[in-house]
Amino acid sequence: MSAEHVPSKEAARALGRSARQAVRATDRALYAAAAAQRLLALPEIVRARVVLAYAATPEEIDPAPVVDALRRRGVTVALPRVAGREELTVQRVDANMPLVRSKFGIIEPPADAPEISPANIDVAIVPGVAFDESCQRVGHGIGYYDRLLARMPHATAVGLAFDSQVLAEVPSEEHDVSLDVLVTPTRTIRHEQP
Repeated sequence: MSAEHVPSKEAARALGRSARQAVRATDRALYAAAAAQRLLALPEIVRARVVLAYAATPEEIDPAPVVDALRRRGVTVALPRVAGREELTVQRVDANMPLVRSKFGIIEPPADAPEISPANIDVAIVPGVAFDESCQRVGHGIGYYDRLLARMPHATAVGLAFDSQVLAEVPSEEHDVSLDVLVTPTRTIRHEQP
């Protein structure tokens, strides 16, 4: 975790990317399992019927252990799909459904996967490049998740990250959507309402 002031989102992204890349391959599964235990214990997850997750890139912390556990609980799991230049759709995925690679190289549901209204999502597990102590996140700069979260009025937004991705403070703008909770392998941080 960095205590330094991060002057821009670009600087936060650079720090976050370096932090993700520095996680040893042998530790990734252990960290994902530890974070999964914390995430699965959240009251919002325990109550959830429909959860949006994500398919991790090689550098991201993998929510797969959470997804597997949620499916065993009978929870409906959805993943985002790139639907246009600036939009994500939410589509249900079953355990045996083959996923496809998007034009951005991200794994996502196939086009014919059943669509779920964002308004029906109870919890959204959100990736990011860098996060901070007040549950702000910095993504890749396209704004996909900010726009999607804005269409999920009832969802609890939960960031999932390695501890090293959490900075003291990241820059945020008016259009940025704050997370409700941030989960790492060692911490659960809740957004403090003003």
